[in-house]
Amino acid sequence: MPHFKYLHRDSFIKDGLWLIVFNFMVMIIFSYFDFFEKFRRLVEKYEYLELDELLPLSVSLTISLLFFTYRRVVELGLISQAFEQLAKQDPLTQVLNRRAGQALLATFYNKAEQNQSKVTENSFSLLQLDLDDFKRINDLYGANVGDDLLVKSARIIHRNLPRFSELIHWHSDNFLIILPNNPAYQAVQPFAFANNLRRILKTELFKADPVTCSIGVTTWKAGTTIEMMLHKVEDALHDAKADNKNTVKIA
Repeated sequence: MPHFKYLHRDSFIKDGLWLIVFNFMVMIIFSYFDFFEKFRRLVEKYEYLELDELLPLSVSLTISLLFFTYRRVVELGLISQAFEQLAKQDPLTQVLNRRAGQALLATFYNKAEQNQSKVTENSFSLLQLDLDDFKRINDLYGANVGDDLLVKSARIIHRNLPRFSELIHWHSDNFLIILPNNPAYQAVQPFAFANNLRRILKTELFKADPVTCSIGVTTWKAGTTIEMMLHKVEDALHDAKADNKNTVKIA
């Protein structure tokens, strides 16, 4: 269930240990002073007060309190999950935003760096896609149409992504794609994938006034940092823009 994700914290374990210790101490104290025996005698002495009814009442209250607490924990977990999703998701395109993308990119990079002996399995490619002449579309048709194109672009790209790939709305009309190269994931060739995606976007994105895109591609190699990859893929994208746009360039 979603709330369990937010309970795996040091404080949760610490509080749990304190509760175990506390209840163990209470049990020792009750045993030492023979509390239940004294309570039984008190019930028998004042039978007319029906003190024995306190036991089932206390059990009922304990169960009710546990249920109430559990429901509140579930609600807090769902609220935390919703806030986490909002923090990671781009509100317009509904894909990962730049902040979440940077964290995800770091995850792919760290995995590749830590397993350099298995380069084929842990390598990944980075694609940066930018819509060509997007400002012209905004100026000609208005910002609402421009927003619609960004949303539709994200949907088309996401629909055509290979398994385990990730799409990030990097900024404005610019998207970043993380493409695993692991053969077990039915990896595709980055250049072939980028070219196919470029053709699909040109055909499907905006039929009234065809919109093209330019794509830069780079692949992780041992010794390459995240910053170097981002610079390389951006340089490749600029090369694609300089070469009449609507093309793919490899760094």
